[in-house]
Amino acid sequence: MTRLSLLAGLAGALLLSGAAQARESFSIIQDKPELTHIDLGKEGASHGDMLAFEAAFTTPDGKKGTMSGLITTVDVPDGAGDKFFDRLADIVLDFGNADTLVIAGRSVYAVGAGEMVVDAPQVRAIVGGTGRFIGKRGQMTTTRRDAGHYEHKIELVD
Repeated sequence: MTRLSLLAGLAGALLLSGAAQARESFSIIQDKPELTHIDLGKEGASHGDMLAFEAAFTTPDGKKGTMSGLITTVDVPDGAGDKFFDRLADIVLDFGNADTLVIAGRSVYAVGAGEMVVDAPQVRAIVGGTGRFIGKRGQMTTTRRDAGHYEHKIELVD
């Protein structure tokens, strides 16, 4: 019985460790986004303010797509030394032909900045997709570059 339990435990551990490994990984380069800041509620930076954006992106094989999203402010610095806004993002990557990835998650933005901090990667969840991405999940690591474009590393699991 002990040997069977040990084998079952090892098999389970192998299954669990494999479940978190990326099955597909690639990067896209996003052009500088078109941004629209939406001041909701209290005038100035406040809870519920939104940032709507759209930008073209290029895949490793040179194909173009469109990224669009809404980013909502959920935490405003209280003046006690906090220098960042917490924001929640809902993003869609449209690769064309009904192939999309849906991204959701948290981001931090420096006070007074309309975009992410340069060279400070942020990770969000890939919560689903359509077309060739149906049933996919994983994570997207986003890094804003000094030239104004963004790099997104996409890691997908089944």
